[in-house]
Amino acid sequence: MKSNKNQYLAIVAMLLSACATGGDSLPDSAFPSLNAESLQVCEPLQKYDFAFTSSADGDNEIYLYRAHNATIVKVTDDDADNHWATWSQDGRMLAYQSTRDEQRDILIKVMPAGEAVDMSQHDEQDLVPAWSPNGNYIVFYSSRDLTWPGSGPIGGHLYVMRVQGSALGRIQTEPFASPTMIAWSPDSSTLFYARYGAGKEGIYSLNLKTGEETALLALEGKYPGIASTNPEEGTVDYYVNADDGVAIYQLSIADGLSRRLSPDTGQHFYASWSPDRSALLLTSAQDASQQLFDIRCVAADGSYDVAVINDLGDARSAAWRPRGEQGGT
Repeated sequence: MKSNKNQYLAIVAMLLSACATGGDSLPDSAFPSLNAESLQVCEPLQKYDFAFTSSADGDNEIYLYRAHNATIVKVTDDDADNHWATWSQDGRMLAYQSTRDEQRDILIKVMPAGEAVDMSQHDEQDLVPAWSPNGNYIVFYSSRDLTWPGSGPIGGHLYVMRVQGSALGRIQTEPFASPTMIAWSPDSSTLFYARYGAGKEGIYSLNLKTGEETALLALEGKYPGIASTNPEEGTVDYYVNADDGVAIYQLSIADGLSRRLSPDTGQHFYASWSPDRSALLLTSAQDASQQLFDIRCVAADGSYDVAVINDLGDARSAAWRPRGEQGGT
């Protein structure tokens, strides 16, 4: 145990004088930069991998931070826009949204070196996937039942696919004006999502067994969105515009009360709970006028807030890798 700790401290010391990057065939500028200070402050970074999107090389690619040696490696490398990485429950596969075939499709990749497979098999827009906690399903938005004009918000319906066999079904809800992230309950029985426009601004749940949609929180005149795909039991995390920026809150479903998860100022949109539930990775723009986003690690108890990826690229949508498959892949 002592030798492992000394080895990790040596890695931290090395990073304090040089940014951690991976992939010798590409220049350092093509990789997002890891803030070495975060390794000393955010303890989950010492144990858990995470995937994220960055525009460091000029377009949106998905990268993997590897905890065992505190390096960053590229997961996708093409001319497409790759975004919204979501992990299988065992941490062995990634699903993500990609424009590899021009339209937005849902791809699945077996980590680390599997060929990405197009699961959409459709010419319309499929986007913002979220893998169910039981590992069996992926839910996403699709415009396949609506005509998207080619610009502006992509409206559509919720669809769910079974990972084994690719069976696909539309979830019978009203169409969405524009998608945000979708969350699953820990037992994979309920979906959480946000709506805005038409006087229906708020956070909703959908029981997949009964088909019953329930309004959990009204946010009239606001622009809410789901903040994390892996909320705690009995809660849902959401973001909403506020007087001091954009904040992330945790809603208790039982009593309807919300508590703030994000720092007191700035713009904070998406969050991912670490597997030990001790910290969150946030997509954040600390300066309200700033267009680029970085990734920050915030303690669940509010005891620290540190930048993890904060270079000149646009880094966002971090997703911790679930327990079970960490390091080296």
